[in-house]
Amino acid sequence: MTYTTGQPQPGAGIASVASTVMRVADLDRSISFYRDVFCCRVALREADTALLLTRDGFQIYLHATGPSRRPRIPMGFQYLMWATDSHAELDRVAARLRRYDRYTYTYIENGVTFVEGCDPDHGRVIVAYPSPSQLPRALIASRLRGVVRAAPGAAATRAANAVPAQ
Repeated sequence: MTYTTGQPQPGAGIASVASTVMRVADLDRSISFYRDVFCCRVALREADTALLLTRDGFQIYLHATGPSRRPRIPMGFQYLMWATDSHAELDRVAARLRRYDRYTYTYIENGVTFVEGCDPDHGRVIVAYPSPSQLPRALIASRLRGVVRAAPGAAATRAANAVPAQ
């Protein structure tokens, strides 16, 4: 019998996402980023790979791949989307992220506040509040599909998010 409704099959267990693997250019730099911005701790460390744990136990494997003669075109994983449990924590994460990426910005869509910036390898980092468990999503945010829409007051938000040149 085929189930196409997304409902669990009778007697089936639960499968959940527990970890991700990310290729990085500089392992130490990336460890510092995830430790500083998201309060991850290093659980295991080898010469070219580290296992980081988020505060809720999610596992992030960072693997330094080094130079390659072939261009890497990732087809699966694009980025992690983080969520905070409070607006105050979102503000704290945004401030820490801004120390790494001065172009970090904030926007609101469908009642969700997003903070977006880049990690040390220029990959997108998106953090949202409220989390999906606090506010189930009714629409997919346009930015997740690569569409950038200027919201009313966007210039003021960008100006408020700007970091003075050093």
